[in-house]
Amino acid sequence: AGLALTAALAAGAEFVGRAEPQSQTGGWAVSCLVAGATASFCFALMCAFGPALTTILTGIAAAVPAALTRSRSWPVLGWASVGLAFVTLARIGLDPTIVGADLLSTTPVFNMLTPGYFLPALAFGYAAWQLARTTDARPRLAMEAFTALFVLMGAAMLVRHAMNGGVIDATAPTLAEQAIYTLIMIGGGAILLALDQRSPSPVFRWGSIGLGVFSVLGIVSSHLVGMNPLWTNETTGTIPVLNLLLLAYLLPALALAAFAWRARGKRPEWYVTLLASAAAILAFAYVTLSVRRIFQGEFIGAWKGMGAVETYTYSAVWLALGVAILVAGLRLNSRALRIGSAALVVIAVAKVFLYDMRQLEGVLRALSFMGLGGVLIGIGMFYQRMLLVNRRAQ
Repeated sequence: AGLALTAALAAGAEFVGRAEPQSQTGGWAVSCLVAGATASFCFALMCAFGPALTTILTGIAAAVPAALTRSRSWPVLGWASVGLAFVTLARIGLDPTIVGADLLSTTPVFNMLTPGYFLPALAFGYAAWQLARTTDARPRLAMEAFTALFVLMGAAMLVRHAMNGGVIDATAPTLAEQAIYTLIMIGGGAILLALDQRSPSPVFRWGSIGLGVFSVLGIVSSHLVGMNPLWTNETTGTIPVLNLLLLAYLLPALALAAFAWRARGKRPEWYVTLLASAAAILAFAYVTLSVRRIFQGEFIGAWKGMGAVETYTYSAVWLALGVAILVAGLRLNSRALRIGSAALVVIAVAKVFLYDMRQLEGVLRALSFMGLGGVLIGIGMFYQRMLLVNRRAQ
């Protein structure tokens, strides 16, 4: 009955469209008939199929009205695609597992989450592509947003499923899981940036900025504060390099640095500065926690204290990192990195004078001051050389 009603309403839309004063303009009468056909088709799908196929087929059906814009330039067709995408989103909102938690397979990736999220995303992407070449109005932007949303949700759900043994519930994620979410957001922002360069769109532009900002906020709230193993004493893994610190700090730092480099000249300066600063802070956290792990082992809780050699090592590593960030800032002509380098050197200097002077004794105290003096002299000479080069270039 639903399919018969869909066919009758679609035929009525075609008949009325041909009878319009200006043939096939898609006025209000045609729009109402197409909206009715879309609604009745959704009704037919919900009556005929179970949860999984209802979600997948409703999402795929969103590509049909967009495809019809090749032969009919009715504005309502784009909105019909948006309506079907919204119904798919509502269906997933009712059951994010697609088939129900009891029926969802525990096999990573190869389960109903993959087709349930990514087949609709593929259909939405096609609809956006097709609408951009025909009607090119607001429905195209909505379909671009639905595409990005479903891809991100699908990736996040697959990570949640794999990291929790096939169980999707409301338990708090671990730092490793949160780190993967952060990498997904950074990667999504970079992809939207690339898409915006090929096909300019406010969805791609603001989407890339939003994902970058949310990734930085997640890093501050989770990686640096809430889930930091320095405060939680969570295990960092037994392998020296391939451990939690690599996943949660170094990889996001490298990803943010690459994202900031790609965004230079394409996004606002404040945004590039935000990404570069977050990358530098993560790099600082990685080397600091890695030093802590060398001396304390798998568990690096702050309450375990630290010895004299560990205290000295922090000063040396921070100064070395400050110099490395300075070189990168000069090479890339990044003011944010140069400022970050200066801040890190100031922190190291303050630590030497305010902490090392009281905690270290004998040779380590002498080495701390000698190393600090040598690095500061080297930085001064390096800056003089760079200034001389810049003057000659001018």
